Amino acid sequence: MDEADQQALTGAVIKRHGLDLAEVWLDFVALGGDASEQDIRDYSSGTAALSKDDRDALTQAVNEHCAAANALVRAPFSGSLLALPQKERQDPYSSK
Repeated sequence: MDEADQQALTGAVIKRHGLDLAEVWLDFVALGGDASEQDIRDYSSGTAALSKDDRDALTQAVNEHCAAANALVRAPFSGSLLALPQKERQDPYSSK
């Protein structure tokens, strides 16, 4: 996944679910994240970048909070693929 897409989608999930960034940051650090709380705030607002490892640690922390809240929308990992909506998918065996 493109870094900018991962950043935008992660920030959107944080905002959509109203996650407490201080709590997310604590879990992020527990997962091995190496960025400051302010770095996480800046990243989630789209004004700073994180390393791939930090992005994925943040994704894990965000998704754990989403799971605890039974929220269906989750943040993507750096290795995630963006999928097209069902109606835009093309049959791989189609000649169109």
